[in-house]
Amino acid sequence: MRTVRFGGLRVRLILLMTIALFPLGLISLAQTASVMDQARNINRETLLDLTNAAAAEERAILQEAVGAATGLGTLALVTDLETCRSGMRNFLSKNASYVFAGYINADGQMACSSSDQVADFSDLESFKQAVARRETFVEVNPDGAITGMPVVIVSAPVFDGETLLGFVSLSVPQSALDNVPPVVAGQPVAFMAVNVLGEIINSSEPVADSTLHLPQETPLEALFMKAGTTFLDVDGTGETRLFTVTEVIANSYVVVGSWPEAVLLNRGSWALTTAPLLFPVLMWLAGLAVAYFGLQRLVLRHLTRLRSGMRRFALGERRFDGLGLDTPPDEFRDVERAFDRMTRLITEAEAQQMTDLHDKEVLLREVHHRVKNNLQLIASIMNLQSRSARTDEARYVLENLQRRVRGLAMLHRSLYSGPETSLVDGQDLITAVVRDASAVLPSPSLQIETDLVSVPLYPDQAVPLSMWTAESLTNAIKYVGRSADGPPRILVSMKLADENVLTLDISNTVGQLLVQPPEGGSSGLGSKLMAAFTRQLEGEAEIIEADGQYCHRLRFSVTGFNADDVDLPEDPAADAA
Repeated sequence: MRTVRFGGLRVRLILLMTIALFPLGLISLAQTASVMDQARNINRETLLDLTNAAAAEERAILQEAVGAATGLGTLALVTDLETCRSGMRNFLSKNASYVFAGYINADGQMACSSSDQVADFSDLESFKQAVARRETFVEVNPDGAITGMPVVIVSAPVFDGETLLGFVSLSVPQSALDNVPPVVAGQPVAFMAVNVLGEIINSSEPVADSTLHLPQETPLEALFMKAGTTFLDVDGTGETRLFTVTEVIANSYVVVGSWPEAVLLNRGSWALTTAPLLFPVLMWLAGLAVAYFGLQRLVLRHLTRLRSGMRRFALGERRFDGLGLDTPPDEFRDVERAFDRMTRLITEAEAQQMTDLHDKEVLLREVHHRVKNNLQLIASIMNLQSRSARTDEARYVLENLQRRVRGLAMLHRSLYSGPETSLVDGQDLITAVVRDASAVLPSPSLQIETDLVSVPLYPDQAVPLSMWTAESLTNAIKYVGRSADGPPRILVSMKLADENVLTLDISNTVGQLLVQPPEGGSSGLGSKLMAAFTRQLEGEAEIIEADGQYCHRLRFSVTGFNADDVDLPEDPAADAA
């Protein structure tokens, strides 16, 4: 599957074509956006007009009730109680639109009414809020306290100057307002009449479900501030809808229309709104098609073949007859010739390099082999000389020297017999030293155990490490003893830490010695050599005695090759000092 490369020619070509046609696209988008905005504004105004029309009859009834209540307020101010009651009854007899009229004092007491009943409204929360607001308000009572029927109550304040004296309330039958159409212009719409207290006064839907059709993210106070406007919000079901708000009574009563969001789309003029986009889009697509296929034919297919040839060459394939480009342009023809010539020269140079490398490796292995043979010859001469030595001290010195020469011979044998002529496996090297030392163990009960990790070492570290191991192992064999609770034992352990630090431990049990030390004691040459080898490795050596064990530990960091550190010190004693 071909992946999209965001820095490739295809993507860059698309970007360039897009930039070239971008101004034309912007103009078309601006024109389209203007047309769409105009269509939406017309739709909003139309829907607001429909909401006003739906609330027109309700507005006329309620505003007439507000005017009547305001006029009756004058009657309540200038007459006595009986005249006030008579006036209220006379008003109802001449206005069949109302079923109750009454005057309520600011303290909540109603004595003057069309029914001659006395009532106390001081504890009603709606009356308290009306007194606090000092404005006309509308509320609904599904079971009128006086009339016993569902009514809408319109209350107008009565003032004496700036002093609120009370309210004149008129009750309109609820049935007089139940004529709001549920569907307008073929769209499912719900109309709700809401008062300032958040009560649903009237609704085209069942009152119990009406709250689901109100905007949920717009507070009640903000809803009255949006009178005469349209806005988008979510209803109680979570659906985004368009809401229209028209005012019936200022700051007291509004009608809210809830419309589907789809009414904002200008469906009738789809071709008109999308046509300005078609021209730049078609130009863009046509330009891309021509440029893309031209680029593919003239450039990309040749680049793909060139890339394939370079990848195959980089992966080691050397046998292919050029790129074989199919009718390329002159520029790619030149590239093809240059690539074929370059691969031919590199292939010839690599062949010569491999030949030289092979000759060098053969020569290096021969050098290591000859050095190993010469060192073994020297060790054999020392062995013959030690047999003819007349004193034990001379024999002891020759045997130690012979052992050290054999250690160097083992290193060169590892270098020419291993797969790498410049690296030695530390595990194989230490194993060879242990095997050589095991040939001269003082007792059959003594065994040398190993726990070694494999780690590649360059000669500049392998030489001092093998020599240090041989000297330390000689000391361990010399001073190993039988412990009180077990046989004599020597353990050689080598581990590699995360920081590329190599740790070599050579430990032996202490107790009754298996070998008696030579007369006259040790010359100390082995300790001096071990100190010199430790410095060559830039490491640290320490002695640990605990739990019947004597351990000689060497720690150093495994590094790369350094030719200056390969040679052994000519005078170890002087170097140790």
